[in-house]
Amino acid sequence: METNMNRRSRARFKTDLTVVVTSTEIPGEPVKARMADLSVHGLSLILKKKLHIGSCVKVEWGCLTFTGETIYCETHGKEFLAGLKVEDSVYETARNLRTYQ
Repeated sequence: METNMNRRSRARFKTDLTVVVTSTEIPGEPVKARMADLSVHGLSLILKKKLHIGSCVKVEWGCLTFTGETIYCETHGKEFLAGLKVEDSVYETARNLRTYQ
């Protein structure tokens, strides 16, 4: 059986970046997570809390902010691996940032 994370139409690039995550699924202050990979229209996070499919998530990485929807969340050892479909393409966001520098 193929999972959502294996049906990729674009290449994913592995990362190991610390990010700050905010979601109504995670009460209290924003939490730190690791961005495991990213692609043109999404990214994967490794976090200590499970996110429900369809939940809205804000990811902050330095001066970049991505807002997306959880499309999967699976156990990953003692943590969870969540896939997000981001509203703005990761590359578009980075390109727009370069425009303002």
